[in-house]
Amino acid sequence: MDKTYLMSPPDYYKVEYSINPWMTGEIVDLDLAKIQWNTLKKAIEDAGGSVKEVLPSQDYPDLVFTANSGIINGRDVLIANFKYKERQGEEDLYEKWFRKNGYQVSRIPSDYKFEGRGDAFVYGNNLVGTYGIRSDKEALEYIANKLNLRLLINKLVDEKFYHLDTCFQLLPTDNNDAIFYPEAFEDTLLSNWAELFNLIPISQKDAELLSCNAVVVGSTVIFPSGDIEIVETVSNLGCDVVQVDMSEFIKAGGACQCLALCIN
Repeated sequence: MDKTYLMSPPDYYKVEYSINPWMTGEIVDLDLAKIQWNTLKKAIEDAGGSVKEVLPSQDYPDLVFTANSGIINGRDVLIANFKYKERQGEEDLYEKWFRKNGYQVSRIPSDYKFEGRGDAFVYGNNLVGTYGIRSDKEALEYIANKLNLRLLINKLVDEKFYHLDTCFQLLPTDNNDAIFYPEAFEDTLLSNWAELFNLIPISQKDAELLSCNAVVVGSTVIFPSGDIEIVETVSNLGCDVVQVDMSEFIKAGGACQCLALCIN
C-alpha cells in the first residue's frame, strides 16, 4: 500500500515566539519556506508517497509541523495535548480533519502533555516513545494501555532535542537499522530499544543539522540538506537518499519529519 502523508502549507508560517532553543529571534523568508515545503512534498511524491493537506491557519504558524498532531494506529488517532498555549488551538483543527477523513478520534486526559508523532510511534506491538521535555511519561503510559501496546520509552535530557523525531530515525532496511543521537537521551545506549533496532549513533554535528528529522517513503530516506556525515552510511545500507533544503524550518527546530505525518 502506498504511504500517505499529512502536510499543511506554510502560508502563515513564521517564528514569532520561542518554545524551543532553536526559536531565538529568527526571521523566516516565507517565499523560500514555501519553495522548500513544495520541494519536500515533491520528494515524497517522487518516492512513491501521496500527500493530503490540512488547511493552514493564520492563528497557528506551527500548524505546518503536522507530525505533532497526534499518534496513529490503523484508523485510530489520539490527538496531541500541546505543552505550550501557542500551539494548543491546533488540536481542534487536527481533530476536525481526522474526523472528516474517516478516522476514529480520541483524546487523552488534559492533564497529560503529549505531542504526537514527535514523541512516539507504533512499531509492531510496541509504543516507542520519549518523555521529559514536551510529552509526559503518564501520557505515554495512558496511550500504551488504550492501544494495548507494550511500552518502550526513554527520557530526553537535552532541550535542543525536544522530541523523539529530532534525535532518532528508523531506516527502511531489513536489519531494522536506526540512527540516533546518544546525548539527547538519559540512557545514551537506548538499552531497552536494542532488542528492536540496530542502533547507529550519529555525531553532534549531524544531530544539530537535524539529520534524524528525516522522512522515510518506501526505500527512500529524505534528509534535510547540509554536510551530513551519516548520509553515506545510510546509502551504503541500501537506502535511496534524497536531501532537501529545510533551512527556514530549522529556524523553528523542525525539518522533514516534522512537516509530514504518515497517516496509513
